[in-house]
Amino acid sequence: MIFSYFSILSIVLTMVGMNIACSVDSARNHYVLAEKLWTNRKYSAAVSEFEKVMSKDPRGKLGSQAMYRSAMTQFLFLKQYGDAVRKFRNYIQVSDDPQSVWDAQVQIGEILYSKIEEYDQAILHYRALLKQRPESPESPEFLFRIGKSHFFLFQFHEAIEIYREIIKKFPQSLWSEKASFEIGATFLTQGEGHSSAEVDSDDSVYQVAIDAFGQFLKLYPTSELVAEARFGIACCLEELDRLQEAYQAFAELKRSYSSAGVISVKLGRIRERMSQKGKFIR
Repeated sequence: MIFSYFSILSIVLTMVGMNIACSVDSARNHYVLAEKLWTNRKYSAAVSEFEKVMSKDPRGKLGSQAMYRSAMTQFLFLKQYGDAVRKFRNYIQVSDDPQSVWDAQVQIGEILYSKIEEYDQAILHYRALLKQRPESPESPEFLFRIGKSHFFLFQFHEAIEIYREIIKKFPQSLWSEKASFEIGATFLTQGEGHSSAEVDSDDSVYQVAIDAFGQFLKLYPTSELVAEARFGIACCLEELDRLQEAYQAFAELKRSYSSAGVISVKLGRIRERMSQKGKFIR
C-alpha cells in the first residue's frame, strides 16, 4: 500500500509538472504573438494575447510583464484608461521590480491628471508619490501638477500655495519658472469681486495679478512665457478700466504674441470703449 501511494503521488506530481511546463510554453507563444501584433500596430489583438499570457502565467514574470505591456498599450494607443489603471495597480501588487513599479505609478498619475482629468484623485496620487520618493527628480513636476489640479478645481488659494512651495524648494528648476507665471495667471482667473486672502480690502485681485506678472518678468526676462505674462498684465489693465495703458500694452504685443487676431480684437474693443466715453487713444 505504501509503494502504491507513493507511486500514485509521483505520477500526479509528474502530470502537474507537465501541465505547468505546457502552460508556460503556451504563455511564451502567446507573448511572442502579442509582440508581433504590437509591432504591426494591431494593438487590440496584442492586448488580447497579452491577457492570455496573464491567464496562463498569473504569478510568473512573463505574466506580470504581459500585464505591464497590456496596460501601456491600452493607455498609449487604445484610450482604455480605466482598464490601464486597473492593470497598472495590479502590476504594482505583483511585481518585485522597484523601478517598473515606480514607472507604473507615474503612468497612473499621468492618466488621472492628463487623460481623465480626475483632479481630486490626481492630487492624492501625486501626494503619495512625493511621500514615497521626496527626493525624486520628478518631485517639482508632481508638485506643479498638484497646483494645477487645485486650479482646475477652482481651489485658487491652494494652487497659489503650491506654486510658492515649488519656488521655495526648487528655485533653479523650470517648474519654478512655470509656477511663478501661474501665480499671476491664477489671480487673473480669480477676477475682480472674488475674495482672496492675498488681497487687501482696498486693492483689486487684478492689481495683485499685475504685481505677480511683474515679478515673473523681473525674474525670468528671457522666458518663453514673457509674451503671455505681458498679455495677462494688459488684460488686468483693461479690467481695471485703465484703458489707455491697456491699449498701449496690447499694441506692444502685436509682433510677439502668438495670436495677432486676439490682439486686434482687444485693441478694437478698447477703442470702442474709449470712444463711448468720449476719449481718444494717445
